[in-house]
Amino acid sequence: MRVSAIEYFCYVSRNKIDQLYQQLDPQADYEVTELAKQEIDRKTDWKTGQIISLFSAGRSYGKTSVLQREAKVKRTYLEKLERVMLALAAQAPIPPASELDRWDMDLSAYYHHTGEFRIRKPDAELRADTVVTLTSSMGERPLLLDCSLRNFSEGPLPDGSFALNSANHRFFAADVALTMTTVFLLLEAGQSRVVGSPLFLKLSLPSSDRLTML
Repeated sequence: MRVSAIEYFCYVSRNKIDQLYQQLDPQADYEVTELAKQEIDRKTDWKTGQIISLFSAGRSYGKTSVLQREAKVKRTYLEKLERVMLALAAQAPIPPASELDRWDMDLSAYYHHTGEFRIRKPDAELRADTVVTLTSSMGERPLLLDCSLRNFSEGPLPDGSFALNSANHRFFAADVALTMTTVFLLLEAGQSRVVGSPLFLKLSLPSSDRLTML
């Protein structure tokens, strides 16, 4: 079967996942039951079935075709992320960011979105502790996500620096946009913008792309 896309988690917010992992019940049994019944209700909301699908393809934190630094740590965080996402979806369906058109801040704390993301403004000096803002279009308003470079799968080095190379420099220079899926914690929803803090970013690349790595 021909693979139409290369998918992997390019960003996992380790601090937020650690916090949620302690607050939720990650050891609970979130087995999928009555999926057909669940899917009848508001298909745009993410429930247990959508979370399982999210992790069924592209199940890696970083591109599997390259040698992974701290590979064991990354596997641990991917497992934590999956448990956290299942726990969140079991508590309440995760609505799409388009639901924010209702201006209802109490609808949900977490939202999902898929779209083209780019760096809003390139930073002159990138280090692991640098925070960059990714932006994606949501109709008339932009979605702004603040991301710590230390949480990207490629780039952060043990000495605190961030390595730019031919595989990632155009993205971090705000020169190209990439298709990603995210679930984010809502920080602000106004008439001119939506601001959030992502739990993860899952990158989707054409199958012909053998270079891009984030």
